[in-house]
Amino acid sequence: MDYLEQMVMTASPAKLIELLIEKAISVLEEAKVFIDEKDYVKANEKIVRAQDIVMELNLALDLEKGGDIAKSLRALYNYMYRTLVEANIKKDKDMIDDVKTLLSDLLSTWREAMKLAGSTASQIDVNKPRINLSF
Repeated sequence: MDYLEQMVMTASPAKLIELLIEKAISVLEEAKVFIDEKDYVKANEKIVRAQDIVMELNLALDLEKGGDIAKSLRALYNYMYRTLVEANIKKDKDMIDDVKTLLSDLLSTWREAMKLAGSTASQIDVNKPRINLSF
C-alpha cells in the first residue's frame, strides 16, 4: 500500500473532501497542459476525471442536514460540472480556469472551516466519498 492509498484509507470524511478538491485542481492543470500539446485524448481523460470528482463531491452532500449551505454547494457543483462538460467539448482553457478558481476558493474555505471545527472535524457528518484518488 503506497502513501496516498494509506492516507485515503485512514482519512476522515472531512479530509477526503479536501483530498478530492486538491485532486480535481491538479487534474485540471494537467488537462490544460495536454490541450497546449494538442493531446486531446489525454486532456479529455483529465477533464472527465475532474467531472467525476465534482460529481462525487455533489453526491457526498447531505441536503437534509446541510440545509442552505448544502443547497448552495449543490448548485455550485452542478455549475462546475456543466462548465467542465462544455470546456471539454471546446477544449477551452479559460473555462477550465474558471472551475479551477472555484475549486481553489472552495478548498481555502473548506480548510478554514476544518480549522475552526478543530477536533470535531473528523466527526463532520458528510457521506464519505467513494472515489479513487489515484490516476
